Amino acid sequence: MKQSTILALIPFLAGANSLTTPQKPAHFDLMAVSDGPVQYRALAVSSTFFWLGKGDGYTDSYCPPNVEKAGRCPPGRDTVLKDANTLDTIVPDQVIYVDSNYAVRYSGPKSVNIDSGGKTGGFKYVPGSRYGQWAYQGDGFDDFLACPYNNGIYQVFINSPDATPPRGQKLDVCVPFTAGALEYDLPANVTAAAWEY
Repeated sequence: MKQSTILALIPFLAGANSLTTPQKPAHFDLMAVSDGPVQYRALAVSSTFFWLGKGDGYTDSYCPPNVEKAGRCPPGRDTVLKDANTLDTIVPDQVIYVDSNYAVRYSGPKSVNIDSGGKTGGFKYVPGSRYGQWAYQGDGFDDFLACPYNNGIYQVFINSPDATPPRGQKLDVCVPFTAGALEYDLPANVTAAAWEY
């Protein structure tokens, strides 16, 4: 999600509206909502992990050269979900899961294999005012933590006292946040937000 898009949404996110989103949109992207340093940062994916502040909010995606040459690649710049547990891709089955360190991850393309000790499920879309929320609830833990990685980049974990931040950092440097879920409009003639992440 572009920084300019995020800034334009701030007035809508700041105020509550009594109207609720009646159902989950077909495609949605994510933004951190927090009182801390990750406020309004887009969630991006890279190397099977979720991040805040990485790639200026743009995600890592791949499209085969022959598809790109034919001009048929989806945008692939934003991290978009088609449901609470799956990334929105042409190549199927990139599922979202929690690894044994409580990091939020996703499986590789064409594979639902997850790391040993990882768990799928627990993620859900919650309707709300103006925008929904992507939430996690499982094993007695709710929502997310952003743990500093380097140079203003944060890695996303489940908000668990058992989370293991990168580089041996302590949990007290991590920032709790909720994930706002905003409807994502696909360009015309495109069926998914990315070929694969």
